Amino acid sequence: MKKTTQLARQLIKAVGCANGLAGRQLGCENAVEVIKASPYFTGVQQRLPLQWAKIIEEVNTGRHASALSGVTQTCRQLAHETRLVIENKDELLVFGGDHSCAIGTWSGVATALRPVGDIGLIWVDAHMDAHTPDTSDTGNIHGMPVAHLLGFGDKNLVRIGDRLPKLLPHNLCMVGIRDYESAEQELLERLGVRIFYANEVEKRGIQDVMQEAQYLVTRNTIGYGLSIDLDGFDVSYAPAVGTPSADGINALEFIKALLTIDLTKLIATEIVEFLPRFDDDRRTSEQLVSSLVEYIYKTKQFQINSVNEIAARVSKSEPVQQVSQAM
Repeated sequence: MKKTTQLARQLIKAVGCANGLAGRQLGCENAVEVIKASPYFTGVQQRLPLQWAKIIEEVNTGRHASALSGVTQTCRQLAHETRLVIENKDELLVFGGDHSCAIGTWSGVATALRPVGDIGLIWVDAHMDAHTPDTSDTGNIHGMPVAHLLGFGDKNLVRIGDRLPKLLPHNLCMVGIRDYESAEQELLERLGVRIFYANEVEKRGIQDVMQEAQYLVTRNTIGYGLSIDLDGFDVSYAPAVGTPSADGINALEFIKALLTIDLTKLIATEIVEFLPRFDDDRRTSEQLVSSLVEYIYKTKQFQINSVNEIAARVSKSEPVQQVSQAM
């Protein structure tokens, strides 16, 4: 029988990771500071029970391949913080930084919940991020987190938290993929990871895709996470990214899709690759980050309240049913 655990929590703890050295372009390290000061996010904080926890500053050992040691140290610190939040039974919200921080985020979550069961993950992105140091031409580690979470790549990154893979391939879904290289595709398809390429999303619609993805990542797990790279969205909704890719997900349709999936099993959310200096005059990407947080957690709380209300009604009616059966 599949193990379950109560994952619904009231307090949302926001952990920041101010990292950018592992990306193609510098600037994502400023995202957390901008989000904290954002008037849009301030409004969200007034409407949600959200509290900032620790902000991790990245360890600088250089760029590209030279960043490996620094990324390892940064992700170890981040994993420690995410594990503490999960073990404290709070909601976890992580802001990056470049996407290499995902190694830390999900290593901490998986390690904390290892005694209870496996976790699932929906990876929303234009890219597969499934290179290893041996297959990457650039050495940019923000293109490697998926491989390392699956147990492939640098041994120090793979073993953050514990020595086991943090994700099993059948518990991972990738949504919106449209910019990738053959080595990444070969690895993920060989492992059997479900990849919803951009053309499938366009054909079926993001709502249908997200519903299937949510089913796949929860059928053998105790719950799932969302790792959202802003470049997964169309650049008209998310211009402030360092690796833009055309024909992305319609952000408004994505938010609508969130209203239709089961968020009561959502363990944690991660939002990454916001590069503030590339935002437009309307601060479109900044607004999108705030909207994602608000809609995810308001929807989750509504779903939890509804479930609790139904459970309370059923509980009250049980004695009556038992008497009726006895008669």
